[in-house]
Order: sequence, then C-alpha cells, then structure tokens
Amino acid sequence: MPNRALVLSGGGSRGAFEVGVADYLINDLGLDFQVIAGVSTGSLNAVMLAQGRGPDGLRAQLAALKDLWFGIKSSDDVYTTRFFGKVLAFVLKDSIYSSKPVRQKIWQQVAPERLRGSGRELRIGAVGLESGAYHAIDQRNPEVREWALASASMPLFFPPVRIGDEAAVDGGIRNVTPLEDAFDALKALPPAADGAPDELYVALASPLGLAPVATRWTTGLKAAERALDVLVNEVFREDLSYAIAINRSVRTYSDMRRRCAGQAAELQALDAMPFRPPKYRDARIRTILPEKEYSQTLEFDPRKIREAFAAGRAAAQAPLDEDGLDTALRR
Repeated sequence: MPNRALVLSGGGSRGAFEVGVADYLINDLGLDFQVIAGVSTGSLNAVMLAQGRGPDGLRAQLAALKDLWFGIKSSDDVYTTRFFGKVLAFVLKDSIYSSKPVRQKIWQQVAPERLRGSGRELRIGAVGLESGAYHAIDQRNPEVREWALASASMPLFFPPVRIGDEAAVDGGIRNVTPLEDAFDALKALPPAADGAPDELYVALASPLGLAPVATRWTTGLKAAERALDVLVNEVFREDLSYAIAINRSVRTYSDMRRRCAGQAAELQALDAMPFRPPKYRDARIRTILPEKEYSQTLEFDPRKIREAFAAGRAAAQAPLDEDGLDTALRR
C-alpha cells in the first residue's frame, strides 16, 4: 500500500470545498493518509484531521470538522469587525478584523498531545514578518495551535500572531499549496513494502483560472481582496508547476540511470541533476479543484458552504492526473 499525503490549499471560506473532497476520499474510498499538509484555511482543516489515530480516528475527526463548518451561521462565527476597523487599520490597529472567534475554535478543538500521538505527519506553514522566512511546522511543535492560527492570518485583514521573537502571518503569501512540505514528510517515511510510489491528493480551494469580475473598485478593501485572490492564484499555479517538474526530473533520472548501466561517465553526469533520488522520490499527484468559486474569500454563508462541500465531493470522484493538471495549467 502506498504512502499517501493529503495537501490542502489556502482560500478562506472556500476551504469548505476541501472538506467535501476529504469526505469523499476518506468515507467513500476508504483512503488513509500518513501525511496531512495545509496552509491558511487548509492548515485549520489539516490540524483537525491530523488528530485522528488510525482510519477510525480519521473518520471521527472528519465528522468533527464537518460539524464545525456546518455550524457556521455567518462570518461572525469566524471573525469580527473591529470598531472603525476599516478606517483605522492603517493607523491605530494591526488589522481590519479580529480573529478571536476562530482562535477560540482552534483552542477548543485542537489538542497538541493528540496531534503528537496520532501517528500522522502534520505540516502547516506560516511566514515570519521579521525574517520573511516560511516556517514549516509539524505535529511535534508545542505551539502548533499558535502556528495554525498564524497560517490563516491574512495580513491587513487579521492580526499577526506573536510566536517567540516573530510575528507570524498567513503562509499563503509564500506557499499556497504546501506540496514541498508534503514531499519532505513522505520522503521521511519508509517506502511502501510493495514498491508502490507515494501518492499526493491535492485539494485546491479555488479554480486554476481567475474568473473576470466587473466592479468599479469603489473601496480600497475591495481592491485589496481582489489583489489577494490574484496573488493566491499565481502562487498555487507556481507550486503545482514546480511539483510536476520535480516528479518528471526524478522519473527521467531513474529511466536514464537504467539505460546507462555500466557507463561510468554517463552515470556521473546524471548525478549532477538537481532533482533525483534519494533526496527526491517519485510521487503520483492527483489534483482536485472546483469549477468555480463558491464564495468570496471572507464570505462565510451557510448555503454557500454546503454548496462548496457538495462540489468537493463531486470533484473528488474525477481527480486530474499529472498530465491532466499540466494541460489545465497551460490553458
């Protein structure tokens, strides 16, 4: 049986689509995941799922995650608007919105000891404002809840999270789809006994292409929200293209090494390739993405959440293989 990773992208309220994907993969197909990685809203989904020990525990955590999403009645259940927040954000406040509601949910629902004892590899990411560095956090980090909150804290909209000497914010500004983190976690696991290649199931919260919008951009906030969508789209397209390139390089290296057996000069030349075993391992990527955006990034509408969840379940029945993803990225 292959080692599997579930990779969950950023996207705010659109993370409901990812929950639908997970529901189909786990409950309908019966898949288990040794690695669960996420950034931004994907990190919040990831820390919930990664607490489950064994297949039964994973299903139980998925049920709890669905209850959380379906229990959202409005954006007030996720964040609140500060008094004069939109006016004073650049002057007196560190953000437009307060993340107190989602912080409370994280502290109520996520137990660091359960993450450490689940037997799963968790990877979530955030960016330190002072250093500019991307921090990949695993289940052993004692401040994993703080990092999960930071991973979902979009600058300007939500306050940075102070962790040690750094103020940490949304990992999506550098890494919307944490494929490299998932690759690294899989690589640390023993290879499958039957030689089966690793598998990555990648759930994107947004389509590969941005839908045109018609608006007069009457406020800076609307323009900032659109700019955020453009940034997220570009970063996750680059993430996916990079992952495909690595996979193809690994396969090319393995194929050429077989062809050059016994030819010392050729084998030495092959070893100059940057992406090759054992540092990199072949993995089968299956990507699941929505046909459209079911909500705005910060729009937590119960009807739209359920619509996105149902769309995630449907899309998970026909994931894109690597060639299909490459074709979609070139459109």
